[in-house]
Formats: sequence, structure tokens, C-alpha cells
Amino acid sequence: MAEQDAPAPSADDHLAADLDHEEAGLIAAYDGAPFWVKAGVFVVVVLALTVLLGIWHDHAFRWFEAHTGIDKGTGPWYSFWSGFGSDLGEATIFAGAVALWRHHSCHVRGCVRVGRPLPGTPYLACPRHNPDHKGHKRSVDLDELLRAHKDAKAKTDS
Repeated sequence: MAEQDAPAPSADDHLAADLDHEEAGLIAAYDGAPFWVKAGVFVVVVLALTVLLGIWHDHAFRWFEAHTGIDKGTGPWYSFWSGFGSDLGEATIFAGAVALWRHHSCHVRGCVRVGRPLPGTPYLACPRHNPDHKGHKRSVDLDELLRAHKDAKAKTDS
């Protein structure tokens, strides 16, 4: 009787189950292979890529060399530092800002707010997701603030 009450699986559920099973099989097959097979495949792939790079260097990388400034147009490094290389500083600043934001953002999935450490856990939570707050940054009234301060002080004294 329980089988009749359950909804029939949709076509999307069946495809997702097949993909998960297929991926699990590939991972299990890879994990079961000996180390020397994995290392051999890696070496063969690296050598094949090296050969292809050597064969097609003149054709494929002429565009890359010209647009990044490494084709020695006016000197060995002048074109690079005047063109593509001058953007490395801005890219470093941007990457650092993204890393800093990611390090300090709320740990709730999809939340982009800056988080604060949640006591007793390794997580960061913004005022909206912090269970001690009521959802707003300034939602703590004076009595609650004084009570929290008193509790924290009692914990440090004992």
C-alpha cells in the first residue's frame, strides 16, 4: 500500500540518479587503479601536451605573444611590462580583495554580508543570521546588551 501512496519518480530524478551512479563508478575505478598506472597516464599526457606545444608553437602562440607583449618587439621585457604585465598589480589587488571578503563573509550559503565569529563555533555569522540577534544590526536593546555583558564577564571571572 505504501508503494501506491508514494509519488512516481520524475524523469529528472532518474537522470540525476544515473549521473550520480556513473560518477561514483568513475571515482571508484580511479581509486582502485594502482599508483604506477596513475603516474604513467600523467607522464604520457604531459609528454603529449609538450609535443603538441612544440609543433604548434609558431602558429598558435604568435597571437598570444603579440597580445601579451612577450614577442620582443622593442626589447626583451619592455613590451610585456608596458602592456599585459602592467595589469598584474591590479589583478593582485582585486584577488586580495576577493580573498579578504571571502575570508570574512558570513558562512551561510548565499549570504554576502560581513560576518563576526559565532561564539563556540568555527563559523562566522552576519547580524541577520546570528542566532543571538533578532535579524537587524541594531536590534539589541540596552537591557539585552547589559545582560550579555554581565554573562560574558561572569564566564571570564570564573
